[in-house]
Amino acid sequence: MTRPEQVPVAVVLAVADRDAVARCLVALLPALPADVPLLAAGSAEGLRAVAELAAGREVIAVGEDVVAGWDAASARFPDAALVLIDGATEVGPAFLGDLRAVLAAEPDAATITPLSNSGAFLSGPRRNLAWPLLPAALTVADAAARVREASLQLHPRTPSALAHLAVVTAPARALVGPFAGAGSASPGDALAAWCARATAAGLAHVVADEVYVAHRGPGEAPAVEPPAAVDEAADDRHSGLARALLQASVVLEPLRVTIDARPLGGGSVTGTTIHLVELIGALAAREDVAVRALLPARVGDEAGRALATLGGAIETADAATPFAQLGRTHVVHRPWQVESAEEMAALDQLGERTVVTNQDLIGYRTPSVFESAARWRDYRVATRDALGLAAMVVFFSQTAADDALADDLVAPERVRVVPLGAQNEVLKLSAAAVPPAGFAVGEGRPFLLVLGSRFRHKNVRFALELLGSLREDHGWDGDLVIAGAEVLHGSGSGDDAAWLLAHPAHAPHVHAIGTVSEAEKAWMLAAAAAVVYPSTYEGFGLIPFEAAQAGTPCLVASVSALRDTLPPEPALLVPWDARASAARALPVLAPGAARTEHVAALRAAGAPLTWSATGAGLMAAYRAAIGLPAPATTRLASDLARAEHDYWSARDGIQDGAWRLVRPDAPLLDEALAHRLGAILDAPGGRERLLDALPDRPSAAARAAARLRDAAGARRHRRT
Repeated sequence: MTRPEQVPVAVVLAVADRDAVARCLVALLPALPADVPLLAAGSAEGLRAVAELAAGREVIAVGEDVVAGWDAASARFPDAALVLIDGATEVGPAFLGDLRAVLAAEPDAATITPLSNSGAFLSGPRRNLAWPLLPAALTVADAAARVREASLQLHPRTPSALAHLAVVTAPARALVGPFAGAGSASPGDALAAWCARATAAGLAHVVADEVYVAHRGPGEAPAVEPPAAVDEAADDRHSGLARALLQASVVLEPLRVTIDARPLGGGSVTGTTIHLVELIGALAAREDVAVRALLPARVGDEAGRALATLGGAIETADAATPFAQLGRTHVVHRPWQVESAEEMAALDQLGERTVVTNQDLIGYRTPSVFESAARWRDYRVATRDALGLAAMVVFFSQTAADDALADDLVAPERVRVVPLGAQNEVLKLSAAAVPPAGFAVGEGRPFLLVLGSRFRHKNVRFALELLGSLREDHGWDGDLVIAGAEVLHGSGSGDDAAWLLAHPAHAPHVHAIGTVSEAEKAWMLAAAAAVVYPSTYEGFGLIPFEAAQAGTPCLVASVSALRDTLPPEPALLVPWDARASAARALPVLAPGAARTEHVAALRAAGAPLTWSATGAGLMAAYRAAIGLPAPATTRLASDLARAEHDYWSARDGIQDGAWRLVRPDAPLLDEALAHRLGAILDAPGGRERLLDALPDRPSAAARAAARLRDAAGARRHRRT
């Protein structure tokens, strides 16, 4: 392979305005080796300006017609790649070496074109939005260096070179012929016409996505034939070109992310409330990301006060606004479970890449938490679709990620593990800790506390057995308080009730109090002798750290995601041996060294789990999502959505009565009958005679068919 520095090149400058030429040369000349010929074509005034400003550098004038000048340069240097530079373009210091490297890497290319701020369908940071100036506070050298350092070096294909800067190879010129074509065509259109001939000859046009230049021109797309080629390049959001432009965009401006925070409309504070507010706060505290929060019409009081403390660090968007009107950020992140492919299609309108958080696969694996097998299967399909369409899937723990990987629900390169923060940093709850209304544990006895909804996998039955063993085997005179909502499907409360019926001596010492507020939860965490957390399946598990912050031990087993976040020493429960667990837990239920050391171990394990670390992990996930190709399923989903749109656009234009005649599944009209009816209707007065021959009322079968069509239409509108 030819080494990049061995690729012969000659630079041809198109000149006009003196100021533009001065800006161009001040960047170009230091970047141009002495052995690289510099030629100029353009107006007589522009050529004089180049000669004056070139500071002793030899400049070869090749005429006042730019396109003819290109051909003259080609004739003069037939073996060199011609670097065609518009006079309104400013280059970075390393541009020529990088272009030579692309030439060496792409030996079959006809042309090489870099990215630019004003380069039609090669424009960045905002794709297809040519802007005459660079982003504020960026010099040409800075912008070029950022793009060069972050480039994926994809070298995507494009329908045409663009005149802000184009490299045209010597073999391609020898094959395709001269640039001069239809009379006084502009340089951009002449180059596009030449590129069309090169494409027809089987040659490729390559984008140098590691090279970025500034351009003050209009940035308009040239007249490429066919025009659909430019439309395809500009509009395809799943191509290599789209990925290269997206990668450049996030280094030329802060990465922009939309957080789907619609659950913040609830009046009470839930775990989801805390997660969303803290996540938004962690990102808003960073300087390398711009956060947009998609919010419900009314945000809950506690969440609203917390978000207000962030001030102008976040942008908000009303979830009632049609998503297509909000525009896409670089990334949209759904930090809570997705329940349908339609939700993924809606999210796609908010971001170029969709990132989803999959908290766990409990529902995916557990039919009993659904009202029917059909509903469970629907949920599984929705989960598979969501994970397959996501550019990146975030899990709270490696255990949760491994569970998804075990079923090939997500490709390994599209997985990132980002733990949660263990302590609130933004959402400071205003209410003081208070005991639950009517809470009474007999005569001030100590109590164990179980927190969480009453799903069977929460394993409350084991907490009951632990209580029984502590009381029977160790004489521990305490109670068990169960705080959590009952669930309709997948509940373990029936199993718990059966245990209580079988152990009546312990039943008076068990208190189920239902859901509690955050203030009541805080009081109970501080007052409990220990929190019991015997869950068999968790995506993360915050309760041990919440208990430790309150100075209270937490009895857990080293299972599921708890293995990822806790060392084995403070995991005192033996799965699932209540007697052995009671013996290990007893020393921490009373004040003393064992209790102090246990709480300290839990706090130490939670110390690295900060929301700042969560923000850093999410930023890495977002950037990885941008750097990877768009999932193949997203292109398929887009194509299917377009096909369905086209179908229903045509279908909705046909009246229901006419549709019965031509519907594909059971048309009433065959080809012969259609011809005969057409002949009747075409004849003078034919329509009137046909209508006079038909009955006034539709048949019963026709009325039934209409009702079926109405029902089918309603189902379709619900789907879309």
